[in-house]
Amino acid sequence: MQYNRICSVHGPGNTVSASSDEATDRHRVTPAASSPRASFFPFAMKPVSDSPADSRKDSPQEISSIQALQIRELHHRTRNSLHLIACTLQLQSRQSSNAEARHALDVAARRINSVARIHEHLYDNGQCDYQPARDYLSSLLQDLHHALLGPGSARMLCLAPGEAFVLDSDTLVSLGSIVAELVTNAVKYSRGNVNVTLAWQTGQLEVVVDDEGSGFPAGFDPARDAGFGLRLAHHLCTGSGGTLTIDTSAGHGSIKAVLVP
Repeated sequence: MQYNRICSVHGPGNTVSASSDEATDRHRVTPAASSPRASFFPFAMKPVSDSPADSRKDSPQEISSIQALQIRELHHRTRNSLHLIACTLQLQSRQSSNAEARHALDVAARRINSVARIHEHLYDNGQCDYQPARDYLSSLLQDLHHALLGPGSARMLCLAPGEAFVLDSDTLVSLGSIVAELVTNAVKYSRGNVNVTLAWQTGQLEVVVDDEGSGFPAGFDPARDAGFGLRLAHHLCTGSGGTLTIDTSAGHGSIKAVLVP
C-alpha cells in the first residue's frame, strides 16, 4: 500500500505544508513577522531556503524531524483543548437544574472526550505518520472499555484476529471516530460482549461491529432513523466514498462500516 498524503495547517500569519513525496526535499514554515499570533507555537519556526548553504545546515532528516515535532505538538495541544472543553461542559451540566439539558451536556462531553482519546492514541507513542491499524484499534478499545463499562464489568470489547496492516494518521482518525460511535451505541443499547472485526479489502477499510443484543428492526435506516452517533458514523463513511450498512437479518446487532482512505 502506498499513500501520498498531503497535510496542511493554516493559521493567522503562518502556513505549514508538506507532502509525503516532498517532505524530504522541501519544507517551508513562514510565520508573518508582524502577526502577534505568530508565537502560538512554542517551537522554533524558520523558513528553509533553497540555497546550498542552508541545505547544508538543515539536512532532509533534520527537517523531517522538526516537522514531526511540530505536528505532534499541535495534536498534543488539540487533545488538551478538547479535554478542557469536555470539563467545561461537565461543570455546566452539574450546575443545571434541567434534566434534559444535563443529559445533552453529558453526551456532548463524552463525545468530545472520545475525540480527545483518538488524538491521544495517535500521537502519544511518538509516531505521527503511519501506524499499525490493529494495534491502534486494540488500544482504543481498551480505553473505551474503561470509559464506558469500567474495570468491574463482565462485558468485553473484543477485536477479532486478522491481518496486520498500517494506515496513515488521517485515516486512523476517521476509523477511531467511527469505531468509537459504533461501540458506544452497542454498549448503550445492547447487552453482552461487543466484537469488532477489522480488515483491508482491495483499497478500502471494512469494520464490522457485532453485539449480543436483539438487533435492529427491519427497514432501519441509519441516515433516517438513527441517533446522532450513528448518523455521524454514516456521514464519515459516505463522505469518504464508503457505506454504513445495518444487517437487520442477523438476529443480533450487526453494523458494517466501509471507509475509503
